[in-house]
Parts: sequence; C-alpha cells; structure tokens
Amino acid sequence: METSRLPHPTLTAEQLQEIKEILESEHARLTRSLKRARRDGPVQLDQQAVGRLSRMDALMNEGLAQGSMSRAGEEVGLIERALERLEMGTYGFCQTCDVPIEVDRLTAIPETLHCSGCRM
Repeated sequence: METSRLPHPTLTAEQLQEIKEILESEHARLTRSLKRARRDGPVQLDQQAVGRLSRMDALMNEGLAQGSMSRAGEEVGLIERALERLEMGTYGFCQTCDVPIEVDRLTAIPETLHCSGCRM
C-alpha cells in the first residue's frame, strides 16, 4: 500500500477528525459488547427441565448470538484498519481502484474499503 500519497482531496481536517471520533467510539462500543458476550458465555439449559421446543429455541438463539459476535469481531477489524489508514494518511482511498472514496460514502460507512463503483 502506498503511504506517500496526498491526503483525500475533498475531506477537510474537521471531517477527518469527526470520522476518527466516530470510528473510535464505535470501536469502544463493539469491544465492550464483545467482552461482555465472552464473559457471559452461552446459556446452559437443564436438558431434563425444558421441552424440545425450548431447547431448539435456545440452540437457535445461541447460533444467532455467535453470528452476531462474529460480525462484531469483523467490524472491529475493519474499524482498526480504518484508524490505521487515518494515521498513515491513506484513509479514504478505494482499496481496489485507488481513487478517492466519495465523502457521502465515508461519512455513512467510515470503515468502508471501497468506492461505490468497486464495493463488493
């Protein structure tokens, strides 16, 4: 990745600072949520005390919780990479075509890696 590039041509210093604050806030929120979920762990059911439908419901809920944790972990990674790009001065450029990502897209999805033309 190129690190000697000029800053994003249309993002102001204030916008970059605001994006950084949003990313840091979301990173802290997701990290707290992941820590809490890992600490609490899965709910243990007494297999003899609950019926088959309750067990199926609990298994489904556990699967949803694991999927949610996985997505939150992926999001934390994207946010960390976005913060690294901010520090390196490479933030806001498409990872595929290397053009500046639209400001509207960056403010809506600050951790995005791609412009609207290349989004995957």
